[in-house]
Amino acid sequence: MASLKVEFATVRELEKKSFRVFAYGGGALLLGLVFTVTGLVIIGVPVLVVSALVLLGGIAWVSMLAKEDSKPMFCPYCSSKNDVYLSRKSFDCDICSRPVVVSETGEPLMAEAIDTEARYDR
Repeated sequence: MASLKVEFATVRELEKKSFRVFAYGGGALLLGLVFTVTGLVIIGVPVLVVSALVLLGGIAWVSMLAKEDSKPMFCPYCSSKNDVYLSRKSFDCDICSRPVVVSETGEPLMAEAIDTEARYDR
């Protein structure tokens, strides 16, 4: 199961990326329904079957991936809440997209320093 979740660090990231599977599957389901209703049953039924399998597979895939435990962590840059999977040692904040490192104790730390130098040339 861990090998399937390599690209997902937060729950919100999983939701955003898995949305595409359901959007394409739902669109294909509607297209198959339109083909079937308009008389193109030879094309419509296979499209309906394949899109239904894609949707069911997507539901099974997301439910399998969502079984891993997550922990709420707050971004040290913008203070937004991120539900991070426990196996992750780093993640990008869902709101500000900055890299955050998880310490050994489980606390989120800044991965890069914030530039606080005054700029007078602007």
